[in-house]
Amino acid sequence: MKKQLLILLTLFIATMGYSQTFTVQDSNNNTLRFTVTSSTTVSLITGSTIINTNVNIPSSVSNGGTAYNVTAIGVFSFDGEPISSVSIPNTVTSIEQQAFSNTNLTSVVFPSNLETIGDYTFQGNQLSGLTIPSNLTSIGNGAFRGNPLSTITSLATIPPSITTVAGNNDSFAQGGDRSGIDLIIPAGTTGAYVTDAGALWTGFNTVTENLNVGDTYIDNFITYEVTSAASSTVKAVGYNTAGGTVVNIPATIPNGLITYDVTEIGNNAFQSKNLTSVSLPNTLVTIGENAFFVNNISSVTIPDSVVTIDDIAFAQNQNMTNLVLGNSVTNIGDAAFRFTGLTTITIPESVTNIGVVAFGGLGNIITDVYCEGLVPPMISTSSNLNSDTFNLSRSSIHLHIPAGTMGVYVTDSGALWTDFNPVSEDALSIDDFELAMDIKVITTSYALEVTSSDSVRLENYSIFSLSGAKIATGTESEISTASISKGIYILKLDFDRGIVVKKVLIK
Repeated sequence: MKKQLLILLTLFIATMGYSQTFTVQDSNNNTLRFTVTSSTTVSLITGSTIINTNVNIPSSVSNGGTAYNVTAIGVFSFDGEPISSVSIPNTVTSIEQQAFSNTNLTSVVFPSNLETIGDYTFQGNQLSGLTIPSNLTSIGNGAFRGNPLSTITSLATIPPSITTVAGNNDSFAQGGDRSGIDLIIPAGTTGAYVTDAGALWTGFNTVTENLNVGDTYIDNFITYEVTSAASSTVKAVGYNTAGGTVVNIPATIPNGLITYDVTEIGNNAFQSKNLTSVSLPNTLVTIGENAFFVNNISSVTIPDSVVTIDDIAFAQNQNMTNLVLGNSVTNIGDAAFRFTGLTTITIPESVTNIGVVAFGGLGNIITDVYCEGLVPPMISTSSNLNSDTFNLSRSSIHLHIPAGTMGVYVTDSGALWTDFNPVSEDALSIDDFELAMDIKVITTSYALEVTSSDSVRLENYSIFSLSGAKIATGTESEISTASISKGIYILKLDFDRGIVVKKVLIK
């Protein structure tokens, strides 16, 4: 008998301990009320005193020397309170019925460990977008009704259970009309969410699969592969020639509500596609091996964003007579422009390495090479033309280099830019005459506008072609370009305090 009484007393004490309530202040001086649900956990309950519209729920609280994890937000906890924002810790696994109904929430970040959202939990708020965490398994009746929802992103590969009805118990929409809401779901889950028998996530305005790294996607005949889901970047990896011989690769591509930046051209992406023209975006960083190998491209401008042009990237474009290399290119791979029709080549100062047989190969057709860098790029110099960067006799190529660089390019011990004939120190280097950071040249459809601070005065200008021919001179800060052909030129600006030389694009 005594033993039975002891057991009953122990159970009573345990029950009393678990039903204990206490309050704790959050970091914004709100008084939050908790009830003990186990020896290590508590749930937030009604009775909190909110004096700050920003509520910060702690992950753990202490009472009487005992620490507890906050694992639940109980029924009606903040119902009707004037809350504008709430921080919910990752320890919370359930948010129960009407816990945040009819508050002023405009956004909410759900904890990654959240498993259940109860009935009418966030009804009557100002939520326009939701991100459903991957562990969520169920969303109750009317949980988000009465909110101006426009976008829902679910990270759960298994769709959480929801209520789909025409009435007001629909999980997301008053009256069950979801036609104004766009849905984003994980890659490969459209069936489970939308189209399979019994799928509940139906009736949304659009459904977009958030692609994973390695997933491919076709836009305007070009196939793209996701390279980063976090930063939304892709590379072009293939092309359907039904799109024609003129290709304009965009800076971004859409996939439903997600926009991806095009940062790479993948290996072999446009190989042997009979292209006559290609436009590259200023988001590109890398052009891969064989990317445009064997085509009929006559002219190409490499954007300033590109750092690397890999091996054989533009080789066997025998009609190519014009090449503009961007000012960020550091590496030009082996045979990158071999067997093209280039006669004049301008190497930006950013280039540090040019691979074997990168240029040449169609006979002795290269006549001029302009190097803009004060430090010569590394090249291959060999009597075996198949091991030489220029893949042809240099004795008929005119090398143009910046003033004062004859030694490092040609005559110093170990210099690699040898055997060119002639060699002249007449190349205009962008950094030869650096005047001030405030000198800007703005290109319009009819003029070049030179702007500077009041501390300097423009005395005259000269415009040169990339081959060094003088095109125009004058003294105006607004330079008319109506009579000059479109293309890339060198603009030399003489100020009373020095000289600035820039590359410009005349439209």
